[in-house]
This record gives sequence, structure tokens and C-alpha cells, in this order.
Amino acid sequence: MNLKRRLYLAMGIGVLAMGAQEAPAGDLEESTPLVVEVHVQNRPSSTPGGQTLHPELATGGNTLDILNQLPGFAALRGGGASGLPVLDGFAASDIVQSVDGVRTPTACANGMNPPLSYVSPSQIGQIHVYPTVAPVSIGGNAMGGAIAVESPKALFASGQNPVVGGRAGSFYQSNGNIHGGSAAIYAATRTTYVRYDGAVSAGSDYRAAAQFKPAIPGIPGNIVGSTQYLSSNQSLQLAHKSGANFLDLHLNYQYIPYQAFPNARMDMTKNESVGINLHFTHDYGWGEWSIRAYQEHILHRMNFLADKMIGASMDMPMQTNAVHNGLRSELRLNVDPEDTLEVGAGYDHEDLDDRWPPAHNLTSMPMAMPSMGPLTFVNLNHARQDDYHVYAQWHRDWSAHWSSLVGLRGDFVEQGTGPVQGYNARMYGNPDLATSQPGRFNAANRRGLFALGSLSFVTDYRPNAQWKLELGLSRRSQAPGLYERYAWSSQAMAMLMNGWFGDGNGYIGNLALGPQTANTASLSLQWQSTDKGWELRIQPHYSYIEHYIGVQRCPVTLGGACTPANLTATSGFVYLQFQNQRAALYGVDFRARMPVLHHSTAGDWDLETAGSYTRGDNLALHTPLYEIAPPTLRLALVQHWGAFTNRMEETLVAAQNRVDPTRNEPRTGAYALLDLATEYGRGPWQASLRLQNLLNRLYFDPLGSTYLGQRPFMAGTPVPGPGRSVQLAVSYTF
Repeated sequence: MNLKRRLYLAMGIGVLAMGAQEAPAGDLEESTPLVVEVHVQNRPSSTPGGQTLHPELATGGNTLDILNQLPGFAALRGGGASGLPVLDGFAASDIVQSVDGVRTPTACANGMNPPLSYVSPSQIGQIHVYPTVAPVSIGGNAMGGAIAVESPKALFASGQNPVVGGRAGSFYQSNGNIHGGSAAIYAATRTTYVRYDGAVSAGSDYRAAAQFKPAIPGIPGNIVGSTQYLSSNQSLQLAHKSGANFLDLHLNYQYIPYQAFPNARMDMTKNESVGINLHFTHDYGWGEWSIRAYQEHILHRMNFLADKMIGASMDMPMQTNAVHNGLRSELRLNVDPEDTLEVGAGYDHEDLDDRWPPAHNLTSMPMAMPSMGPLTFVNLNHARQDDYHVYAQWHRDWSAHWSSLVGLRGDFVEQGTGPVQGYNARMYGNPDLATSQPGRFNAANRRGLFALGSLSFVTDYRPNAQWKLELGLSRRSQAPGLYERYAWSSQAMAMLMNGWFGDGNGYIGNLALGPQTANTASLSLQWQSTDKGWELRIQPHYSYIEHYIGVQRCPVTLGGACTPANLTATSGFVYLQFQNQRAALYGVDFRARMPVLHHSTAGDWDLETAGSYTRGDNLALHTPLYEIAPPTLRLALVQHWGAFTNRMEETLVAAQNRVDPTRNEPRTGAYALLDLATEYGRGPWQASLRLQNLLNRLYFDPLGSTYLGQRPFMAGTPVPGPGRSVQLAVSYTF
């Protein structure tokens, strides 16, 4: 039995087991909708706001798709289950990404396993989004906002009888044959809660609306190569309460046997993660103390999958092992009815080992001296990062109309790595020679110690129930990443294997990198009519970034691929080195809603709109910043009609003409997409039907970067979005 069938069989057994359980009538009912809360004021007592979704109806298997309609949000697309989030221009590790309070490190030179890829949409209870200014309690060592994902909360029965319930769901998308399912079952007594969640999704190569590149045998011109994937996530939650004590244990397991990437030179051939997250809280009445301990082990493998194997002369195995653990303690004090003080301290450790075994010849021709052998290439030799942090945060209600939140945080980050070597001494340098590239790296001071200070201040003023004005200010610092400092080789092949930007370019690290610091100001104006039918929110923002970690063409003194021709190339793939520079990010997000018709027969009709404008400037090079989303506008006509919610949406995206010449970023044209959707919800049943890209328009995602889904790799060709597709989804809660 093949792997995919084994995964689906396991999920099927879980669903059948759930169906065999009879939930007795009780007083416990699980809250199945997934809630996305968008925090502007960032204070702990904020009232939830945003959108309520049912996970299978909102998206397939990619958690980032849930956030697509939030103004200011974008995604750097990767594999079918992975992508890097963007909030108002800050991307990937620049923002805090956590799942149940833990920030899983990206254990991959190509950024294929970001934190949010370890949780499926069906396993999420809430997502808290801080677009610009995030409170210091959310996390440090990041410049921008935050996305904090939480599992469904533990629930307990109030009666004597145990309660059993659950949910099962499935979805199918025609373009790419993307399909999957999820199941959950829980049992609760007055003191104990047990829950199992499982989800699996898979897909094949999807189709663009038209031919966008030359066809090769096995991959037609309209097929976006290297987009197939198979992913599964499982979790077990155990919770217990006794008096003022609450203990919550999460056991998480992910297994991805394959995930292809259309904008990377490599594919994922395995990602296996095992994690444990233990959280204890005690309520004293006058405050609450909590402690969290966690441990994760990640095994990550890369090579070429079928589409990239066409035309390849050899494979290229790459192996990454990562260990991540930490301990955190927090105390919240209810000083008086108007004041809340929160203090915390913690330790976070990351060990990352990245090695590339010798390549194997795929042809019948012998290799007299293989360029990728006979030794193992050591890219990172147990690179490690230790983060010690302390913070204090004070919330004050000055009056019924005015409140504020101020926080201070210090992160002390220590980094280091062991000695390295190349595949062989002839091409990559002899590490035993002090004058060689690996020899100089091994002899250098590889230890880094960074003291990071963060400050956030938010105040909001509500003169009445209709108006709200909020001001946010922050100064947040971020240490350079392990790959940004320790990727060491200037040989073309090695540089091309380091890079999580999807552009096909090559990158080399810089031991001299210092931390980057963003100074951010954000202003939000919100208005809502008395009947809550009309709504408007406008939020301009500005960030000045000191010591911004950008890139420049790698200097000729590094040798290898760092040639004089590389310094002036205006097309093709180029080779770059990370450098501290200066940058600015600014723009505006907005959202509005207005009623169109309220009719007893035709239902309630609303017009919704959301959009964003973001501009990024590299002040050191006087060029645009890389991968900044162009202006985007969404217009939707929504009908609420009994158990049905119908939606017609137009997405308008401007041309991407402000591109980064340093990386030869491709331009993309403007486009408009029309989607139709209907959702049904009554009792335990939820179902949806979506027609995506209804007019079958060929378009190129401005953040999809360069198409590398097949050989020969083509510089300057952007990744197209999917053509017309039909998506069906259904879920049942019991």
C-alpha cells in the first residue's frame, strides 16, 4: 500500500471511530468556527473583532489562505502547504509567528518549513493578527507585527456526565486535484479534557489559465511544474484543572513526504517534526502565574522531485536536523481595577545542523571528479542561537474612553557555529589551509552576541460608541538569522542553494552583520454606525529601519561566483551578500462596509471593500525594496439569506513596476480576478461551493517571484496563479 493511501486510511479510521461515539446530551458544546481577531489597539482587554470562519470552508490545506482578505496581508508563495506571511511589507522572520506561544524556527536554507506550516486550518481555534505595532508580550527578536495562532481551547463539562463530541470535514479543488480531510474528537469531564486532531491534504501540479512558457516532455506549457504536495498534521491535547491550577499539554506531529516548490531550485522530500508543549497556570485571584516549556525536533530533507528531475544529470540530497526548546514564565498582576501589570522572562534555544551528502550521477556517464563529492558539504555545523529575554508591560484604563498599553523588552541573543568544509578541497577550498575560504571562515570569530531592546506604546481614545482613534509607536530590534551570518561558500552551486526568496539567485552570509531596528508609527481611525451596518477603518503606518538587512552584489574579493560581470548584470540570476543598510516602509490599509439592501425575502445585502498600499525604499541603495506587494483592492457584494451566505468578489491588483534591480526582480502586470462563493450552515452541517478565477484570467502573482518549476531554470519568468477552479467543502460537527 502506497504512502498516500496509508495516510488516508489512518484518517478514515479516525472518522469511523468518531462516528461510533455517541455524544450524550450535555452542557458542553464545542465552538467550531475559527475566529480571526485583528488587533489594532493591542491591549489585553480588547474586544474580539474580525471574521469568523469555518476552516474547511475558508481554505484548503494552507493556513496562510485564511488571512488573504485582511488588508495589509500578503503571502510569499511556496509549496502547497507552505508560504511566508507578509504584514504591511514586513515578511517571514521579520514578524512574530507563533503557534500556541511557540515560534518554531525555519530549519531550511530555502525557508520551506516556516512556523505556520506546522498547523492545518482545521486545527486552529483563533488567529490573533497585529498588523503593525505588537505588544512586547507577544514576542521579541522581530521588527514588524505578529501572527499568533491558538489551538481550540480546552472545554470542561459542568455536569457529572462526561461529554464526547467532534468534527469531520473534507474539501476538493478541481485545479490541481487538491483534496484533503480533517477529523477531531474530544472527551471532557468536569476536570479533564482530551482532544485529537488530524488533517491531511494533497495536490498535483495546477494549471495556469494559458500557456506561459515553452512545453517540455511531461510538462505542458500551461502546467505550473513542481506544485504537487502531500502533507499531514496531527495533535493530541490533554488538559486538567484542579481548583486554581490548570495544566495543558500538546503533542504535535507533522509528516510531509514530499512538497514541490515552483519558485525554488530544490524540493522538499521529507519534513518530519515532533513537538511537545506544556503550559501550566495558577490563578491567585489577585493575578495569574504561568509557565511554558517546549521541545521540538525537526528532520528536513531536500532533493529534486519528478518535475525538476527531468533534464538533471545528478541528484542533490540535503539534510537538516534541528532541535528547538525553551522555557518561559509570566506573571500578570491585577494591581487595581484600572491597572494590569505583566512581567515575564524566558529562554529559547535553537540548534541547526545543515549538511549535504555527496551527489549521485543520474546518467550512465561516469564522473571522474564529481563537483558535489566525495565529501559531505557542511553548510551549517550545529549553528546555535540562544535567546534570553525579560519584559514588563503595563495596561491602564485612564477613563471609560481612554486607555493605554506600554511595554519594555530586552532580548539577549547569542549565536555560534562549528567549522565547515566543502564537497572537496579542489573546488571549495581546503579547510586545513588558513588562506582558503573555509579555512578563513573556520579561523574567524564566529560567535555573535546581540543585545536587543524593544519598546511598544499604544493608546486608544473612544469619545463614543461610534468612533475610535488609536495611536501605536514601537521600536523593535531583530538579530540576523543563522543563514544570514553563517552561509559561507562563494561557489555558485553553494550560493544558489541558500536563499528563501524564491528568486533563483545565490546568497552568501556575512559574519559582520549587526541587528536591524524598526521605528514604527501607526494611526488607526475607526467608525461604526449606531446600527453597526456601516463600518470604516483607515490605518496609515510608517517604519524607518536602521541597519536593515538587505543585500548587495557580492564583492569580487570573495571569489567564486562573485565576479566583475556579476556586479553589473541586469538580467539572469545573480549572486548576493547580506549587508546592513537603511530602509523605510510606509503605506495605508483600509476596510469598509455599507448596507445595500435589507429585505425579508431577498435577505441582507452588504457591500464590502478592503485594500492596501505599501511602499518600500532602500535608502542606502536608492532602490525599491524587494517583494513589496503593489496596491490591492477587494470589492465584494455579500448576501446573507437564511442559512446561506453568498459572495461575489472582485480582486484588483496593480502592476508591479517598482522592482528591485539588485536582485533582477521580475515585473508583473495588473490583473483582476472574479470569484463566486456560497456557504450553507444549519445545525451541525457546514458546506461551501467556490468558483475561483471564474473568467479564467492568466495572471502572475507579484510576490510569487521566479518560476523554477522545471529545467532549464528561466530567469525573469514569474510564477503564474491558478486558472479557473471549483472548490467544494463540507464539515459536520457532533
